[in-house]
Amino acid sequence: MAEEQKREEYDRETESICQDGGQEEIEEEGGFSFRGFCEEAVPLLLTAYLFIVFCLYPFYLKDGYTNVGREKFNFYKVMTIGGFSLILPFALACVLFRAKENIGRAGGIKRILDGACFSATDWAVAAYGVSAVVSYIGSDFKEIAFWGEKGWNMGLATQLAFVLSYFLVAHFWEYEEKLILAFMAAATVVFSLGLLNRFSVFPIEIQGANSSFLSTLGNINWYCGFWSVLFPVGFVLYWFGEKAWQRLSGFLCTLIGIATGVSQGSNSAFIVFVGLYIFVFCLSFKSIGRMKRFLELAVFFCAVCQGLRLWRILQPDAFDYYSGTWSDWITFSRITLFLLVPLCAIYLFFCLAGRKKELDMKSFRMARQIVVLGAAVAAGVYILLLVLNTRIEGGIRFMGRLSPLVFSEHWGSARGATWSAGMEIYRNMHGWRKLAGAGPDCFASYLYTLPDLAKSVIKQFDGARLTNAHNEWLTVLVNQGLFGFLCYAGIFCSAVFRYVRLAEKAADGRGKYLYIFGLSAFAYTIHNIVSFQQILSTPFIFLMLGMGEALARENKKRQIVP
Repeated sequence: MAEEQKREEYDRETESICQDGGQEEIEEEGGFSFRGFCEEAVPLLLTAYLFIVFCLYPFYLKDGYTNVGREKFNFYKVMTIGGFSLILPFALACVLFRAKENIGRAGGIKRILDGACFSATDWAVAAYGVSAVVSYIGSDFKEIAFWGEKGWNMGLATQLAFVLSYFLVAHFWEYEEKLILAFMAAATVVFSLGLLNRFSVFPIEIQGANSSFLSTLGNINWYCGFWSVLFPVGFVLYWFGEKAWQRLSGFLCTLIGIATGVSQGSNSAFIVFVGLYIFVFCLSFKSIGRMKRFLELAVFFCAVCQGLRLWRILQPDAFDYYSGTWSDWITFSRITLFLLVPLCAIYLFFCLAGRKKELDMKSFRMARQIVVLGAAVAAGVYILLLVLNTRIEGGIRFMGRLSPLVFSEHWGSARGATWSAGMEIYRNMHGWRKLAGAGPDCFASYLYTLPDLAKSVIKQFDGARLTNAHNEWLTVLVNQGLFGFLCYAGIFCSAVFRYVRLAEKAADGRGKYLYIFGLSAFAYTIHNIVSFQQILSTPFIFLMLGMGEALARENKKRQIVP
């Protein structure tokens, strides 16, 4: 009885503070309530906007791959301006109603701030938006800082659109499970087209097609950025899903996602694979069922690679990408075939142990520490060897000629040159500029004001304009300074930590879906260590973060504070 009273008291308090759609009726039952209409209209409009972004936008093409980046951005701009012009008036009305009620209940600004229920991620996103505005105000390149570099369009207007889309979804959207299924279906079609294109099959003839373009997205780096956000959805859903539709849809999305991830050509996909598998492995010690699902995912990876190898054997000339790349190697190597044997043996062991119900997963947690420690040690040893082999004249014996162990302009597909340029730009900034940056998407504009560095970059890249450091966080550091960098880091670090922690606490129900949003943010983050913000990945991740926040708020509302 006491617990029921406690639940009722908490529900009333949550209703008065968070105002997540459950509010007191202004009119008598049966009468029209403008507030109620607004509270219902905003989630519906946001659902429509999310459907257009995730399910229609990826397929939009105007003139094939000709100016595909510009045309995609134009579509995103029109779609976002049109959508927000409908959504914002109702959302602002909701905010005013909530603020008025909070002031009436408590009579102060503090109650309004309490009513907002801002999370750590909310504050980080808001601060990031402020950093973009501050950086723009202090920029010497106002026009570029507002709209962004030509072809990239990551200026102030776009950054604020990301921030606004996050807050609208986080604070007004109501989580809809079936929408995730639609996202996976659309992504699976995009991935299928990319896979077929890589193997010289073109169901859709697209103007300007070549080995560097895939599916309806274009450049493989842009394609891989989109993949890093959406692939984890099916992957994670298969891992924790219990319903038949969850397992089946997750299975199909995962198989196609693995196939296109290993074959598409961008090495950054392999960083996502390694990070995602290690993360899910560490989360799989909760039960035998979770560990079995993880092992199934590992078996899928090896089996898919061998399936692609068979495809290449049967059609030797089908694979349309450069020889010697990681994609070329993994899709024609026997290593995944050899890995299948121990994986299947371990999987059989857990199946038998699960039937006997004699296995305690806690006894295996040492394996988790060993794997995490091993990954950390391997990364540390590699960095140490890279530093020593680069600094020692002639290099370490037997290692001096190994290009992966020499940090030069050619290291990491020229990441050595782009990272060095980014660090040199920031080193040349002084005072206020180091804090606020050059301006949103003003990396290139500032770079070419430094004569010596500009001359070196022009020579290294044969005159091509270097618009970012090919490291998202380093690019943010240059564009929006230390303030923007810390805010951006706060967004992803807080989101990954909070969403996974809340999902771990959710014994059942919708709270478990937070795994999807946490691991999607994680995959995007590690992918963009060697990549960049762009119009086919960053809008998606901010919306994913918003959906995760909306679900986290719902999950918090359902819990009882002890």
